[in-house]
Amino acid sequence: MTGALVIANMRIVWTESGWIAPGIIALVVIAAFLLLSYRNKPWIPLRIRFLAGGLKWLGFALLLFFLLRPEIVRTHNRPGTNHWALLLDNSRSMTLQDQADDKSRGDRMNALLEPKPENWQEKLGKAFILDRFSFDQRLHHRTPLDFAGDASALARSLGEVKDRYQGRPLAGILVVTDGSPTDTAALEGMKESLPPVFPLVIAPEKPLLDLSVASATARATLFEDAPIIVDASISALGLLGKTVIATVSEHGGKVLEEQRHDFTEDQGTWNPRFQVRPEATGTTFLEVEVKPADTLQEATLENNRRMVAANRDSGPYRVLYIGGRPNFEHKFLQRALEEDPDVSLTSVIRVARREPKFQMKSREGETSNPLYRGFADQENAERFDEAVFLRLNTKESDELDKGFPKTPGGLFPFDAVILDDVEAEFFTRDQQRLLQRYVSERGGSVLMLGGMESLDAGGYKDTAIGEMLPVYLDPATPADGPSSGRFSLTREGLLEPWARLRKTEAEEDRRLREMPEFQNIHRLPSIRPGAMEVGKFESGDASSPALAVRRYGRGHTAVIAATDLWRWGLHDASSHADMDKTWRQLTRWLLSDVPRPLAVKAENSSNGHLVTTRLLGEDFQPSESGGIALRVRRPDDTWTSLSPRPNAETPGLLESLHTDTAPGPYLAEATSRAAGTRPAQSASTGWVVNALQDEYLALKPDMDAMNRLASATGGRVLSPGGLDEFVRSLDDLPVPITETRSEPLWHSPWWLAAALGCFIGEWALRRWKKLA
Repeated sequence: MTGALVIANMRIVWTESGWIAPGIIALVVIAAFLLLSYRNKPWIPLRIRFLAGGLKWLGFALLLFFLLRPEIVRTHNRPGTNHWALLLDNSRSMTLQDQADDKSRGDRMNALLEPKPENWQEKLGKAFILDRFSFDQRLHHRTPLDFAGDASALARSLGEVKDRYQGRPLAGILVVTDGSPTDTAALEGMKESLPPVFPLVIAPEKPLLDLSVASATARATLFEDAPIIVDASISALGLLGKTVIATVSEHGGKVLEEQRHDFTEDQGTWNPRFQVRPEATGTTFLEVEVKPADTLQEATLENNRRMVAANRDSGPYRVLYIGGRPNFEHKFLQRALEEDPDVSLTSVIRVARREPKFQMKSREGETSNPLYRGFADQENAERFDEAVFLRLNTKESDELDKGFPKTPGGLFPFDAVILDDVEAEFFTRDQQRLLQRYVSERGGSVLMLGGMESLDAGGYKDTAIGEMLPVYLDPATPADGPSSGRFSLTREGLLEPWARLRKTEAEEDRRLREMPEFQNIHRLPSIRPGAMEVGKFESGDASSPALAVRRYGRGHTAVIAATDLWRWGLHDASSHADMDKTWRQLTRWLLSDVPRPLAVKAENSSNGHLVTTRLLGEDFQPSESGGIALRVRRPDDTWTSLSPRPNAETPGLLESLHTDTAPGPYLAEATSRAAGTRPAQSASTGWVVNALQDEYLALKPDMDAMNRLASATGGRVLSPGGLDEFVRSLDDLPVPITETRSEPLWHSPWWLAAALGCFIGEWALRRWKKLA
C-alpha cells in the first residue's frame, strides 16, 4: 500500500503507507510522555525543557518517517520527444536603429542567435526538438532573416504554429520580437488554445524620435461644403516644443487642407479633424501626411503618412415630387437640386383637379378637359373626371402618365418622395398603403411639406400616410390661433450636420436670428414617440414642431410644417443661397440610408478583406439570381476577378475573400446583368492596406500585450540576459511527454544523521545545563 504527496512536478511516495496512522498515534503518545516527563522537573527553565523535548520528539519523528520508506518521484521532460518552436520576427521594424549605439534590433537578434558552445540554443536543442521559424505577414519555416516583411502578424503566426503541431507534442513557443505586433487585437481571442508562450522582447535602450499617423478614418457627411470628414490621430515621441504640419490630399493629387500643432509633451497625441471636398466622386482615396515644421532626424519616415478610403455613393438618385398645384416651393427646390449632379428630380404637378361626372357637360359633344380645347389630340386628353398632371424629367414618355404610381414597379425605383400641398384624397387607399410599404419595406424616404391642403389640413389623420409621419396631426390651437412664427433649431437639430449651415454655433445662431418670420405655418401639437424635433416655430410663448424626422421601418419620414418656405429665399441673396443649400442637404439626408439595388462592401478579416455584395430585385427584396461580376483593382493598377459565393445564412448576400495584402489602395467594382425592366447595376467600394504604416505604428514595445499573452498561456516575458536561466527553469515546465525517476529518501545517510543529531543534541543540551 502506497501514498503520495504532490509538490509541483515532484511527488513524495510512501511505499509503507499502512504505517502512517500507527506512526501518528505513536508520535502523539511520545509527545504526551515527553510533556509529562519534563513537567516533573520544574527546576529546569521552561525554554530549555521545550527545546530538549522538541529535539527528542523530532528524532522519533524522523525514525518513524524512515519506517514509511519514502521515495521522491520526479517527472522530467524526455529529451528528444517534445517539440519547441522558436519564432523570429522578420519584419521591417527590426531594422530600426538604437540612437545609443546605432545598432538595429535585427543586429541584436542576430547576436543572440549566434551559435556558441553550450549556449542557450544548444541546451534547448538537447532537451527538445527545436524548430525554427520566422514570421512577418505570415509564418515561414527556416527562412533566412532579411527583415523585409511588411507586417508583424504575431497572432496569425501563432495560429499557424498551433495548426502545424496539431496532434504533436509542443511544449512551448519562444518568440523573439521587438514587441510591436500589428495584430494585437487578434491575440486576445486565441490565448487559451496556445501552449506556454515566452516573448523575448528586444527593445531600444534609448527612446526614439518619431512622428507618425497612428490612425485615420474618413466618412461621408451631409455637409455641402465639406462632404467628407477625415479624423486622424498623430503620435509623437521626443517632440517636446516642436511644431508639426498635417495635411490631407487626394491620392496623387493636390492638398485639400492643412493644419499645424505645437506639442507640449515629449510623448503626445494630436487628433486633428479635416473637412474636405475632393474633386472626384464615388470612392476616393485620401492621404493624411504629417511632418515637422523644422528639420528633424526621425527614426523612420514610413509612418508619416497613411491612406484612407472615402466611400461615397455617387448616385444617380431619383427623387419623386408630387405637387397639388404649381407653386414657388417646387420652383426653388428644382433650381437647388439642379446644382447636385447626383440627384435627379422627377416632378408630377397637378394643374387641374378632376370634376364630378355630372359637371362633365360643356359644349355639346365635348367630354375632354377644357385645358386641351383647341389641341388636335383631344381623344387621348384627360376627361373632366380625371386630374390633369404636368410631368417633368421623366425617363419614358408614359412614366407617371396617370399621376402617382399604383404599383411597386412604378414607385420603388425612386429613392425619395416629396409630397407638397396635396390632400389625402389625392391618393386611393391602395396608393396610401403602397406609399407606406415604400417606406417600411423598400426603405425609401418621404418628406411632406406644409400647404393649404397638407398635414392636418389635408385630412391625413387616421390614414396610412398620416400614421407614418413623425408628428401628430391634431391641430395644436383653434383655427383663430397664431399662424406665423420664427424658425429655430432645437438642441438635437444643432447636432445634426445636415440641419446646420454654419461651422460654429454662434454663427448658426446669428443666421437663424436673421431669417424672416414665416406667415403660414401648421401649428401641430407634438411629435410622435421615437421621432426627433430638429426645428421649431416660435411665436411669443408658444412653439410647435417645424421640422421633424422619424425612422419608420427600413426608411425615414420627415415633415416641414411651413406653407411659405419660399419666403426665406426672397429675403436677400444670402438667404436665397442658404435656402438652396438647405434643400440640397435635406435631400441628401433623405437619400443617405436608402437601400441601393446593388451594394458592395469590404470588411477587414484575418486573411485579407471580405468583399460582400447584395442585389435587390425589382420589389427591393433580396434577389437570389443576378449574375454579379466582381473585380478588384490592385495598387499596381492591375485588375483581378473574384467569384462571389452565396452566404448560407443571408439570402441575396454574396461573399468573396480577397487575400492580397500588398500595400496601397484597392477598388472593388460589382456589376449585375440587366433583368426584366431593370437595367444593369453597378457599385463600388474601396479599402487601403497600410501594411508599412501599421508595422511602424508603435516604435515602443507593447509590453502590456506581451505580458498578457505570456501570463494567459503560462509563460513569461524574457530579457536577452536571462536566456540561460530560462533554459534551466524548463525542467519545472509541464510538457506533453514526460519520463519518471524515483529516488528512495530512506537510503540517504543524511536523513539518519539528522535523526541521530536530534537525540545527540537533546543529550548535549542536558549535559550542558548539568541536568543529565
